[in-house]
Amino acid sequence: MVAHRTALDGADIRAGEFDSPSSTRPWLGIRPRTDVLVGRQADLRHVCATVKSSRLLVLTGPGGVGKTRLALASAAQLQRTYRDGVAVVELGSLLPEREREREALTAVTEAVETRIPYSSASQTTEFRMLLVIDNAEHVLKAVTEVSQRLLHEHPGLDIIVTSRRPLALMSATSWEVAPLPVDSPAGTGHSPAVELFLIRAHTSVPTLDITDRLPAVTTLCTRLDGMPLAIEVAAHRLRSVSLNTLLRDAPLLPILDQISLGSLSHHRPLSSAAKWSYDLLSPSQRTLLHHLAGIQNPFTIEDVTGFDSSADDSPADNIKVLAELVDNSLVQVRRGREYVYRIPTLIREYVNGYVSDLGSRPVAMV
Repeated sequence: MVAHRTALDGADIRAGEFDSPSSTRPWLGIRPRTDVLVGRQADLRHVCATVKSSRLLVLTGPGGVGKTRLALASAAQLQRTYRDGVAVVELGSLLPEREREREALTAVTEAVETRIPYSSASQTTEFRMLLVIDNAEHVLKAVTEVSQRLLHEHPGLDIIVTSRRPLALMSATSWEVAPLPVDSPAGTGHSPAVELFLIRAHTSVPTLDITDRLPAVTTLCTRLDGMPLAIEVAAHRLRSVSLNTLLRDAPLLPILDQISLGSLSHHRPLSSAAKWSYDLLSPSQRTLLHHLAGIQNPFTIEDVTGFDSSADDSPADNIKVLAELVDNSLVQVRRGREYVYRIPTLIREYVNGYVSDLGSRPVAMV
């Protein structure tokens, strides 16, 4: 276990450390985890720098990519600069707005008002607070309206929002939280994805040494698209099944789906992360997603424009829906001279294996 312990004691951990919430500044709401923040040093620096120059920052990305953890870690780093502290509002328990936008607005307003002091002092620049609004994608219009009002009423307030979809607000700065890199440059040690897997595996099964299986771990992390939550769940699954079992040519979601995630995520089980996003889609978005989940990764814009949905949609309509799926963090895009797209593995498995009745499933947020 010496090599493994050396890896755990390396630079990634030291660079991943962040301040715990300061006792000299108020902190209202859920607190950040105090363990290692692997592979997010650049994101952490960017978020902290951006919050200092932009009053509204939106962290976007798919479920399980670590938006909440990054937001809370950044808030902990910044807390000492806010005289009135940090307030965290978690919106996952709210019903989606859809046709009940006014009720959603009321619910979001009430949730935020429990954290923000409404007084004459809070409407001056001397009032300094950081507000984190977590898990906003299903009440996006309400969060947009509330955020605009709060920024106008409280000149000393800054806001970080986490959402799988961006806010339609020109004044908002967005940062896309990407999956962890799986491959590392030669001579730089483990990649962030592999490092995270080794840390979680050591925590879950301290007596298991897999440091001689690094190529296999890399293969598994690649199959999991570098998604932190999926990697953590897979590492925990080593308590009951071998690495070879996880690497079988078979769907991973059924093997990983029944694990109790505990403090890892508000999604229970792992398929809930996919279901949460899927249930927010329109029928046309679901139709195209099913088509894309049935073709080979990666795919191009021609695979989208050539799809006939039998709904009188034009190629331009299909491109519009593809853009919406990208905005919903269900399609990943590699940007360059020509864009290349892919469906993440667990999203593909969920759509192909868990969703049996296209367009008729009831919406049930969890």
